[in-house]
Amino acid sequence: MSRTVLLLLLLARARGALVPPPRVVMKFGGSSVRDAERIAEVASLVRAQMVEHSVQPCLVCSAMGKTTNGLLAAADRAIDEGTVDLSTVRALHVETLDALSISGTDASEVVELLDKCERTLEGVALLGELSPRTRDLVVSYGERLSGRVVAATLRRQGVRAKQLEAWDVGVVTTDEFGEATPLDQSWEGIAASLLPVMEEGTVPVVTGFIGKPRGRRLAGHWGRVTTLGRGGSDLTASLLGAAAGFDEVQVWKDVDGILTADTRADCGRQRARADPRICPAAAPVARVTFDEAAELAYFGAQVLHPLAMQPCRRAGVPFRAASSLVKNSYNPAAEGTLISADGSACSETRLVSAITSKNGARLRGEEQGAYGFLARVFAAFDRWRISIDVIASSEVSVSLTLNKNQLLERRSISALEHLPAGVERSEALVGLMADLEQVANVRVSGGHSIVTLIANVGCSSAVVSAVCAAMDRLGIPVQMISQGASKVNISIVVPEERAVEAVQELHRHFFEQPPDCAGAS
Repeated sequence: MSRTVLLLLLLARARGALVPPPRVVMKFGGSSVRDAERIAEVASLVRAQMVEHSVQPCLVCSAMGKTTNGLLAAADRAIDEGTVDLSTVRALHVETLDALSISGTDASEVVELLDKCERTLEGVALLGELSPRTRDLVVSYGERLSGRVVAATLRRQGVRAKQLEAWDVGVVTTDEFGEATPLDQSWEGIAASLLPVMEEGTVPVVTGFIGKPRGRRLAGHWGRVTTLGRGGSDLTASLLGAAAGFDEVQVWKDVDGILTADTRADCGRQRARADPRICPAAAPVARVTFDEAAELAYFGAQVLHPLAMQPCRRAGVPFRAASSLVKNSYNPAAEGTLISADGSACSETRLVSAITSKNGARLRGEEQGAYGFLARVFAAFDRWRISIDVIASSEVSVSLTLNKNQLLERRSISALEHLPAGVERSEALVGLMADLEQVANVRVSGGHSIVTLIANVGCSSAVVSAVCAAMDRLGIPVQMISQGASKVNISIVVPEERAVEAVQELHRHFFEQPPDCAGAS
């Protein structure tokens, strides 16, 4: 750390010697570290927080930009064509090193990781297969590369920083490759490993999204690399902050916190991310509860990982989602969205705090009065590890929607002929249907979207009335409705091609006219 930065930190701490400096996890998403310019901005932002607010930061970084997609594309080519082509990923990182004037050992570490990734892909090409274990290893290189570049950039700006792998600070997971879950033993290990580094005045830069399963330490390494699923860096940040007793967890992404309509959501076949006009009046939500944020994340909002709030909820740590796109990173004082145990955005006058949506498949099964029908249905889902999003059932039938992300993770060309058009090709889904057909007449169809409203349960009747009236005005059929399963969530299933209209109309009704709990029509 430079003498200037150290002196300013000492002066700032002297002014509030009786108040310990706040420890904050700062998580930066892929868009925030997508290139050299953004990484330099992130380093400057972190340095400013240390100098101006005496913050003791711990960073968690996602892979740069579209690196994860690039790694997966390279793995697909290795399988399909038997060739290894990491040129796009390599060029991004080498150009970033050059632009940031990173050289010597720092640059060598990045290049060495790129070489290791290439050798991993050579093995994939030779075998002609990509196991879940190897897939996790391939995609893990993205976060590991990013962390090294960010740490080196901080050091060039005079900040003492050190890149650490998640397993080096105690992140221990289950061995479910692609969807691993941190184990409870991580809590003790994280506090013991992370805090001493920070007490030395070093800023840890921890790789998000990855971990290693519990096992025997062999040749200086812990087990095999696992990943926490898409968006898992949020979960890493939350886990570190909660386990080490931090004051706050901040997530810096490319939106101004959680919006009243998540315009980044997978809203029908038209990708909302590419068209900000879908809900131009969408505004940041000042605060939501952990429960509300979890429901939004699970049902399509891409600001947070669906499980990210769990560690902070357990420890009572505030979780703040902030903004860090080019336009907004120049204003780091922006409030963002505060996620905590209380403080819902819903009120007696405001019926709904936010709206989101996501696509999925719909499965319907019928059986005539068979005892234990639902038990056998759920047993089949448990066997194939497929989650249910929304469900409606009776004694003789069940209608439900499936988690599209899980189907995408397990898609397979071999399953093409078994499923109708519009349904993600998944061996797990084929197996699930085979089991269900033993107890019911089963039909599966694609082209559906779940539109979810985080609502004031005290006015749930008014919300449902308003939703049904809005869909009726537009002639959009409501194929399913879920109310009561969650204390904050009301969801409807509509045709995928009408989802954008549905979200727009509901946002106009609940947010673009004076709030009125009684006047729901």
